[in-house]
Amino acid sequence: MLIRICSVISSAVVAGIIGYAVGFPVSKYFDSHRRMRLLIAPVIGLGTFGAAGVSIFHLLSLTAVNLYVVVLGMSAVAFWLSSGSVEPLLRSRTSPGLSWLAASFLLCLLPTLAIIPQYYGESASLGYPIWDHAKIAIIDEIAQNGLPPRNPFYSEAGSQNTLIYHYVWYFIAACLSVLTGATGWEADIALTGMTAFFSTLVLAWLAVARSSCANAAWWILPLLLVSSLKPVVQFVSGNWLDTWMVRHSHFQTMQFHQTWIFAVTWAPQHVFSGTLALIAIMAYTQLLYCNAAPRGPNLAVVMGAILASAYGSSTWAGGFSLLLILPIVGVLSISHLLRADRMLEVSISLSIAAAITVLCAGVLIHEQVALLHYRRAVEFWVLPVFIGANRLLDLVSYWLVLLALDFGVIFVGFIIWSFAKRPGESAKHSLIDRALIVSILAPLFCAQFLRSVLLYNDLGWDVVIPSILAMVTLTSELFSRHIGGKALLGRLTTTAAVVLLTPSILAGARFVYSSAFQFGAQGSDTEGGRAFRASPQMWEAVREVTPTNEAVANNPLDFANVTAQPGNIAWAVLSQRRNCATSLGLIRSYAAQLTPKQASDVFNFFVGVFEGSVTEEQLRVMKEKYLCETLVVTTRDGLWGEPVLDNSSIYKLVSEEKGKWRIYR
Repeated sequence: MLIRICSVISSAVVAGIIGYAVGFPVSKYFDSHRRMRLLIAPVIGLGTFGAAGVSIFHLLSLTAVNLYVVVLGMSAVAFWLSSGSVEPLLRSRTSPGLSWLAASFLLCLLPTLAIIPQYYGESASLGYPIWDHAKIAIIDEIAQNGLPPRNPFYSEAGSQNTLIYHYVWYFIAACLSVLTGATGWEADIALTGMTAFFSTLVLAWLAVARSSCANAAWWILPLLLVSSLKPVVQFVSGNWLDTWMVRHSHFQTMQFHQTWIFAVTWAPQHVFSGTLALIAIMAYTQLLYCNAAPRGPNLAVVMGAILASAYGSSTWAGGFSLLLILPIVGVLSISHLLRADRMLEVSISLSIAAAITVLCAGVLIHEQVALLHYRRAVEFWVLPVFIGANRLLDLVSYWLVLLALDFGVIFVGFIIWSFAKRPGESAKHSLIDRALIVSILAPLFCAQFLRSVLLYNDLGWDVVIPSILAMVTLTSELFSRHIGGKALLGRLTTTAAVVLLTPSILAGARFVYSSAFQFGAQGSDTEGGRAFRASPQMWEAVREVTPTNEAVANNPLDFANVTAQPGNIAWAVLSQRRNCATSLGLIRSYAAQLTPKQASDVFNFFVGVFEGSVTEEQLRVMKEKYLCETLVVTTRDGLWGEPVLDNSSIYKLVSEEKGKWRIYR
């Protein structure tokens, strides 16, 4: 059995319990309506728990008992912080109904279907998004060995082998694993689905609260399904788009900017971070514009913990984006603060928020700063749009062409919304609008002029996630108010919906089908597929002889055709053990101490070993330099049956299944 559905369900339930236990008390700062507070509480709770829990469990062992105590303690603190009367950011008059909740829950199952096994005959396979879920190995590493996590993708003698990554989301998944007994893969599936669901709830809260129209929540659902219009344009125009436009991706089918359905399927940690960023921006707006004294410092504590988790879940979506957004929103508030004579009050609250952020994220910051000793993270550029175009044309076409193609109806909807008059809107809503506009534009400008150079341009995909979430919210509000209207604004809104919404959803549906259903519908029953389906037995045998703090070596290209980039996904999702050197992309991403050439040399060394060109001395290097205590060989490897293993003094056969696999130590 590859996964157990009961473990996925129990993990999802526990995620909700933690979220509500910690988040519901302090949700009163954001809305007065009890049912609306139920929408935002789980994200606030998990965000508060995430980075704070990481700091705490650097001091405590990660056990179920300690987790119960910490969650109860955080819940008690949350009740204390929310005691007494509170002036909320919003006072909603309506909320989405139960039928909407059911529909949104079903929608949010789609991202999970892309990372669960698909079966065809006796074979099993996975959707391409599983490649980015190879970080399931981080969940197993934290659940089994605690914090700080060691690097599960690469090990080297004489190195600390500390994982350098934003791992708060994976820490939360590891907590679910510890509490329910789920594997890292099962916890990842559960938290992916709940991340999608909780993100949807937050967007619905903001759209309904601002529009005072429950129908705005229904518009959220189709807008979350939209994808880039590039495949549609390519289908209509043939090769025209490829001839004129620059490709910005290492995958031929991936758009440069991600939409929600794409991002939450491939990288839910970034969507979680972007959702927390929206909550943090709302808390920031509350501190700046609402006379929150004497409760301002209490809200600042919550905001600090959420900021830390936003950064700790994604350096780009919740870290870099907020470094751009929050200062701009703050500068725009200065005149108001001077008129209200609240500069000192707000300065104290923001100082508390900053202190809590550093307290909760300090360990993560310390670990990740080490990366800068080895590599440059970002560089300036003007994002190229058209092949051979000058910079001036690229500057303009980025906004007029690329964003319209990548984001389709939500970008066009945001533009229309920007020119729409909102009669009778309160001053508080206009201040929230200002923060949301900054949240959209600042990351988009960032992606135009900065790119990350660690491996791929992750910044370009992830820093814009808060922009995507905010555009979905504002477009759903626009549709709920103006679609079908006879005035010019209503006609523009209706035209945008009719012309852009359907093809955008079709593009999203195409992605969902290819990710979650294609193999099950039309896959082939192959020997490799049957081997993948049977691989849990092999990895169970590996776990029996390999302690949790030791690494295994197996072919980094085993099952390479399953993933979008070549790599052994079976190890990542099933082994629950470290790997001393896995696929090149993962080594490049997580072995920060290696230059690109050194990473390639390590990868080529292990590929050569498993192709069968190996000597006794190379086996010694594997064990002593790369700390490969266990060696796993299958009949698919060129190393299978090589005499050097039969007579080796380095590795001895300890377990095997005749004609399938052998395990050496």
